[in-house]
Amino acid sequence: MVEDNNTLPNDVTRAKRTRRGFLATASASSVVAFAGCLGGLGGGKTGSSGTKTLRVLNSAYEPTQKAFKKLFSEFEDEHDNVKIEYNRVGFAEAPQKASQAHASGNPYDIMNLASPGNNVTAAKKGLFQPINDVISDRGGSDYWLEKAIFKLDGDNYFAPHYGSVLNLLYREDLFKEAGAPMPPFDSWNQYKKAAKMLTKSDQNQYGHPVFLGSNHFHGVWPMMLVLGNGGHLVNSNGKIVYNSKETAEALAFIKEMDQFSPKSAHNSSIPDMRPPLYKGQFAMTWYSTNLMPSDIEEYNPDLKGKVHVTHVPAKDSSHTPVARMTGTGYGLSSKTKHPKLAKELIKFVTRKENVTRLLLSQPAGKVPMVKGILEQDQLWESETLKEYEDHYRNLVGIAQDYGRIIAVNENPGTVNSITGQALSETHVVKSAQDVVLNGMDPMASANKWAKKMREDLK
Repeated sequence: MVEDNNTLPNDVTRAKRTRRGFLATASASSVVAFAGCLGGLGGGKTGSSGTKTLRVLNSAYEPTQKAFKKLFSEFEDEHDNVKIEYNRVGFAEAPQKASQAHASGNPYDIMNLASPGNNVTAAKKGLFQPINDVISDRGGSDYWLEKAIFKLDGDNYFAPHYGSVLNLLYREDLFKEAGAPMPPFDSWNQYKKAAKMLTKSDQNQYGHPVFLGSNHFHGVWPMMLVLGNGGHLVNSNGKIVYNSKETAEALAFIKEMDQFSPKSAHNSSIPDMRPPLYKGQFAMTWYSTNLMPSDIEEYNPDLKGKVHVTHVPAKDSSHTPVARMTGTGYGLSSKTKHPKLAKELIKFVTRKENVTRLLLSQPAGKVPMVKGILEQDQLWESETLKEYEDHYRNLVGIAQDYGRIIAVNENPGTVNSITGQALSETHVVKSAQDVVLNGMDPMASANKWAKKMREDLK
C-alpha cells in the first residue's frame, strides 16, 4: 500500500489505533493475582540469621542500568536483610559469565542473558529452572503479551518486561525531495525503487545501507528478508532448511540493494548504523533499539517530525513481513539458594508500574512486553513520549502486526535454539557476505551455510 508523497505514512496513521489495541488494559484477574505478591517473602526472609544476597545479571544499556539500580534499591528497602548484587555484562560475555558462575557454585539468582537465543540455550543447558508459578500468578497471557511468553518443553522459564523490535527508519524529507515511493512498502521492488531514487552518490547520499559486519546483529536484516520471502532457517520439525530458493532470492536481493549503499557501510559498527541517517548520508537505515528521539537531538534537531519508522517489507503481497523482536526477560537460576526470594524480585521487576519506569529510562527505545502499559498515565508524563507519541505508537504497532521473537520462535508455537545460534555465531550474515563481497552464487551460498549450520549448531 503506497501513500501520496505529500502525506504522512500509513504506519503513522495506523499507529493511533494501538491506544486500545495491542497493549490494552490487563485483565482484572491479573491485577488481583499480583495483590499481595510483596506481602511476604515466604522462605526468603532471614530475620536474625543474616543477610541474603541476590545476584542479578543483565546487559541493560546505561540509562536503563540506572533505573534497574533504583528498583533494586527499593526492593531492598521493602525487604529486611536482603542485598542485591547487580552485575551488568556485555551481550557477548553474558552466557559465559552465567555458565562460569553456575559451575563455580556461586550462581546469579536471576538472569537476562541479553537475547532470547542466549536465554533458551542456557535453559537447555540447565542454567535456569521453570517459573510456571510466577507466570500463572500474574495471569499468563492476560498479563503478558502472548508473543513474549512461550514454553520450553512444557514449562515457562522467563518473565518478560520490555523488548525491542526491528524497524526501518527513513527520512520523509528526502523521500519527498526525490519523489520516491513513501513507506510502508508493498514489495521488495518498491523498496528497491525507493533506494535507487534516493541514491545520489556524487552527493554522498545513499538510499539504503547494506551492513555486512561480523556481528550477530548484522544478520538480522538478511534474516527478515528470508522470512519475508516465505523462507526459514529451521522448519517446525527442527530441521535446518536454509538451503532453499527463498533464501537464495533473499541473498540475491541483498546484492541488488548493495548498489544503493556506500561501501563504508559494509564494516560499520553497530553504533555507526544510525548517525548517517541524520547527517544526510543514508535516506533509510534499520535498527532495533529505537533511539530516534535522542539521535535527532544529538545529530540534527531540524529533523523533528521528518524521520519516521516502518517495517522491512515482505517480497510481495503473497507473503507476510516479519519484524524481529526481543524480550524474553528474566529467568531463575537452577542453582539459586533463595528461589522464593528471587521469584519475588522477578515479580517486582515485572510489575506494570516498574516496567513503565524502565521504559521511561530511555523513552521510545523499547516496546513493553506487558499489556496495558500504553494506558499508564505515568508513561505519557515523559516530554519525549508526548512529542513522539505517534512515532512510538507506530513502533508498538509494528510489534503488534509483525513482531516475532525469531531467535527462539521462528515458527510460532515451536521453540528452538538453532536460529538464535545461527544469528549470534554469524552464519546468517556470512552467507550474505559471500554473495555481496565474494561474488558467490546465492544458491551456492545458501547451500554452503546450511551445511555449515548442520555441522556447527546442535
